[in-house]
Amino acid sequence: MKQHGFTIVELLVVIAVTGILLTASAVSLSGLRATSGLSAGASTIKLTLEKSRLSALVKESGVGYSVKFNETGIVLFKGTSYNPVDSNNKNINLPPGIKIASVSLSAGGSVVSFNHLNGTTTPGTIVLASESDPARTRTVYIEGSGRVYHLASSGSSGGGGGGGGGSGGQGQTTDSGNQSFDLGWSIQSTSELKFKFLTDPPSTEIFITQPHFNGNKSVFNYVGYFDAGGAEQKITIYSNQLSSSNTVLSIKREPSGSGPKLEIYIDDRLIATYFTDGTVSAGPGGGIMITQ
Repeated sequence: MKQHGFTIVELLVVIAVTGILLTASAVSLSGLRATSGLSAGASTIKLTLEKSRLSALVKESGVGYSVKFNETGIVLFKGTSYNPVDSNNKNINLPPGIKIASVSLSAGGSVVSFNHLNGTTTPGTIVLASESDPARTRTVYIEGSGRVYHLASSGSSGGGGGGGGGSGGQGQTTDSGNQSFDLGWSIQSTSELKFKFLTDPPSTEIFITQPHFNGNKSVFNYVGYFDAGGAEQKITIYSNQLSSSNTVLSIKREPSGSGPKLEIYIDDRLIATYFTDGTVSAGPGGGIMITQ
């Protein structure tokens, strides 16, 4: 009977393959932990902001609470003026390995407060990042209306829309009345907003964008009413984020899910298409469509 054993070369190959597999597993596990941490951190920020908004509307403790963002956590504090030594401050930690990479509010600073009467606030974004892989991020969006939501984690590219005309082709989603689009480019230097209703005959309405910006072009706000094939349509377009490099637009069509096919353009870039079957999709200039 012959006895078979491993040669030195075979043992080295087995050890090398095992090492590769273990390394791959560790990298995969690390990625899963980062994704999970980012998701938990974004949910924590969203819930804290929503709690702050509710406290402002009901005037909890007489004045309500605001939110201060630090790199490693957030602080829920009484009133609208942050005092780091106030005993009423409530410190809320982010998950281990997760940090706040940037706070971008249209009014500047790192504090979010909500209006006592209608719950509105300063729009902007909060970007979370993994400390072990800073390119892995998640963005929390704050609308001027007070609505808060977040996107799925980005990969190694760091998220955000592409340059130029955006990625487009994001598929279709049901028109819930309010859709957001991360364009990947800035509308600050644009001149025209165009609505093309594909009725019979087609109808096109063009508006100058300039009057709908605020003074420093950090906010864009448009509201229009249209006779679309005999049915009135109200369209609201509001910037959730607006800088010299990117724009996130919220587009609301009322009534939702009805009306003729509609195409919305900014300077001849097709941002969004609303279809007669009640769905909506991002155009070539619409970047990434954000759905809830």
